[in-house]
Amino acid sequence: MTATEEKSEQDVIEIARVFLSGMLERMDIEAEIAVSEEEDKVVLDVKCDDVERIIGRRGQVVDALQHLVGKVVSKARTERSKPIVVDADGYRAKHIERLQSLAQRMGDKARETGTEVKLNPMSAHDRRIIHMTIAEITGLTTRSDGEGDDRHVVVIPEADAPERARAE
Repeated sequence: MTATEEKSEQDVIEIARVFLSGMLERMDIEAEIAVSEEEDKVVLDVKCDDVERIIGRRGQVVDALQHLVGKVVSKARTERSKPIVVDADGYRAKHIERLQSLAQRMGDKARETGTEVKLNPMSAHDRRIIHMTIAEITGLTTRSDGEGDDRHVVVIPEADAPERARAE
């Protein structure tokens, strides 16, 4: 990266940090924002006493904050800008671990019963984590069913997969 691109990337990160700080202030939340650059992303980690307010029910608040930060920096980003992720108290990593555990349990259930297991509707990001986790488990496959807010993952034991393919 050239010095100009580096400055531009740092400018984008600073725009995101200042915007997020202003949003938290308007929400009447006193917080510090730690910025960490990883290989594939920049993380704005919110540190505060009331982390539940930042995360919200099922991560809705932190997802909304991330969406807004993304919208604000979208025009300032360069081609090489890394995605900016808003996190609070390691919520995102814990959420991924919970989804991987869910995928493992539902995979075990599908194998034990020999039948498809339908999961509750979830976001595209969460479905992707489930699909990727199940893809690493021998004897299982997945598909997404439903539309819009009702889109969900179905875990399928592979013995059932050929029958399913013929039925479709």
